[in-house]
Amino acid sequence: MEEPRASSPPPRPIRAAWLAAADTFDEYGRTLQPLAVGLMDEVVDVVILCPGSAAVGQLPGVPREVVSYEPPKWWRPGAWRSEALAAELRRRKVDVLHGLDFPVAHLTARLAGEAGLKFILSGYGLDDARRLWPLGGDVAGVLAASEPIREVLAKRRVCRPEQIHLVRPGVYHVRHPTCFSDPGCSASIVAGGRLDDAAAFEAVLRCFAELAARKADCAYFILGSGPAERRLRRRAAQLGLAGRVTFVDLHPVGQLTGVLKSADVYVSPAPQRRIDARSLLAIAAGVPVLAAAGDGANDFLHDGQTALLFSRGDSAELTVKLGSLLDDRAAARALAAGALRYIHEHHSPTAAVLRVAELYRQAAEARRGAG
Repeated sequence: MEEPRASSPPPRPIRAAWLAAADTFDEYGRTLQPLAVGLMDEVVDVVILCPGSAAVGQLPGVPREVVSYEPPKWWRPGAWRSEALAAELRRRKVDVLHGLDFPVAHLTARLAGEAGLKFILSGYGLDDARRLWPLGGDVAGVLAASEPIREVLAKRRVCRPEQIHLVRPGVYHVRHPTCFSDPGCSASIVAGGRLDDAAAFEAVLRCFAELAARKADCAYFILGSGPAERRLRRRAAQLGLAGRVTFVDLHPVGQLTGVLKSADVYVSPAPQRRIDARSLLAIAAGVPVLAAAGDGANDFLHDGQTALLFSRGDSAELTVKLGSLLDDRAAARALAAGALRYIHEHHSPTAAVLRVAELYRQAAEARRGAG
């Protein structure tokens, strides 16, 4: 008679502290929320350290302890005090500290040293990665959200090569494309992003004006805010789009998920030096994406496979490619389906959770071994 196999012991509970900047959850809450939920299944408890203005509500369904801190003033960075926050981490018996974005790298390293913790740092931006320095002996791992970011971290030698890990943000996604599901409705074209690249968004407006002149049955939306908004509103009026294009200030980015339920095409007008959470969420919602090509951080945008790419500012090329999706809706749905397959394979929340939980346990063990 075969003897029963011994079951593996349950994992040891871990308590991790997430250190966030003021805008971390605004931009990436909908990728951090699946991670936080999955970590609960891995017996990892998360304490959140964030400025009081942070949009912690972008982590729905996540039981959380929140500790507010006053971030350092840019004109007096050396005046920031870590002692009280470090004491709070010790009181809460935190095992590992996780800085959620590269701009909090200095605070993370300083706080980890004060609290006697190993730390992990993750980040979303190429330029932020280029500003990092060697992080010192308390670092247990640095997580890159894309391959271009990982390459920068390796060149900067921010830590030992084996401590740099490619952990792409995981997102929940629909199973099937959702675009053009109601042939009786006008097509909803959504362009989104921070309104700081006026030329890129003006090209989108010219595209919208050309489609409107062709009597295309479309509703047009610009989602975002920024310094170019007033100029873009004036340009829309000059192009005869007053009443045809709607400007919406969606903040934080997670609010985009509600809009995408009725969107048919999403346009990202400018190459992004940070992970483009808006385009990733659009793909996850089953919406085909048109994105400006460029040397950016987003290795999930592959021309013809996960998106259609166009040259930034080229309204003629954008009009041709957007028109092709409007004219051939089966092709639009096929593009969206291919993108969904890609993120199912490469942006799985489960894969991100398992890797991060493993790194947390290694960091906690290293801390105990050092103690």
